[in-house]
Amino acid sequence: MPELKVGRRDFFALGISGAGSLLAYGLLRKRSTTPLLRPPGAQDETAFVSRCLRCQECVRSCMTGCLEAAGKEFGTAKLWTPRFDPALAKCEFTLCGRACAKSCPVGAIGNVPDEKVRIGTAEVTKTKCIAWAQGKSCLVCYERCSYQAIDFDSQGRPRVISGNCTGCGACQNTCVTNPDPAILVYPSGAAPIQQGGGGKGR
Repeated sequence: MPELKVGRRDFFALGISGAGSLLAYGLLRKRSTTPLLRPPGAQDETAFVSRCLRCQECVRSCMTGCLEAAGKEFGTAKLWTPRFDPALAKCEFTLCGRACAKSCPVGAIGNVPDEKVRIGTAEVTKTKCIAWAQGKSCLVCYERCSYQAIDFDSQGRPRVISGNCTGCGACQNTCVTNPDPAILVYPSGAAPIQQGGGGKGR
């Protein structure tokens, strides 16, 4: 079998080609459109990502199983960091004793007081909501909210009181339009701007 010899020029050419392939993969791969939510107390994204060890201790300690490791669709820098997914379960931060924060070996998740927890803010997508889009009676999100963060207008259409919302995900988890819920929790400041839909009823 002939010996394979690679010269210095060829070696560098192969390296550049490989780097180019990785760059193309990063640019072409599909990014997630799902909001990336963090455990309660980990809302400073820059500080959290830099400190997190990707050890999964918080995921394992979660009482409701609402935490999971972030996949590559959120970018390689955030791969294996914990994400809160309301589709899995509501975050019961007032009941679990903040197990995720206590289990973190490097303090990447802060143990903030319950009244200061703001994982994100829920937002109703009016084109998906059957109360808004179809005029049907549905107040499941209102009934499931423990923080008086959802009320409804004179036509029975739900709306979020952002100042009361903790981002616990109960509304998203129980929305009747699942698996494509009409109400989603977004990180603070990341909710899309709703177009039309009527605003407050009269």
